[in-house]
Amino acid sequence: ELAKLLGVPDVLVFPSVTLLQMGVLPLLTGNNGVIFGDIAAHRCIYEACCLAQHKGAQFIQYRHNDLNDLAEKLVKYPLEQVKIIVIDGVYSMSADFPDLPAYVRLAKEYNALIYMDDAHGFGILGENPSSDMPYGYKGNGMVNYFDLRFAEDNIIYVAGLSKAYSSYAALLTCGDRQIQTNFRN
Repeated sequence: ELAKLLGVPDVLVFPSVTLLQMGVLPLLTGNNGVIFGDIAAHRCIYEACCLAQHKGAQFIQYRHNDLNDLAEKLVKYPLEQVKIIVIDGVYSMSADFPDLPAYVRLAKEYNALIYMDDAHGFGILGENPSSDMPYGYKGNGMVNYFDLRFAEDNIIYVAGLSKAYSSYAALLTCGDRQIQTNFRN
């Protein structure tokens, strides 16, 4: 049902967003990847990035929602190196959110993945926002709010059910079958 709500073929379900982050981010980066983290990203993302760094990845923070600062840091790394741009969907302290289409363009330019924690947007923001419904419909998250595509736009999407659904669970989706198989294993 979660996959159907998001409009993706499949999701992986975890007990919590924190446990998901701690297991997934180090796996994504391996021992030579680079994580570019928004300085305002949620603390559990920061902790997962530190764990990935401890296992050999680089962890570089950039100014909040500052695409120019991010681009200045991305340009320093080769296209073939694993690069993960870590952002929140809705930032928990400010309720602001990133210009996701601009992040997608930048990620494609530098051959990076976007890893988005939408724990505070899932269940609230959704597809087809309008003046009558500024938050959109269905609560199916920030990717659908901006009418983007998970796989085609290289977005690894993380969300939790604890905020809007008051349930203890988290989900992850990604378009790359090899990454998904690695997560399952």
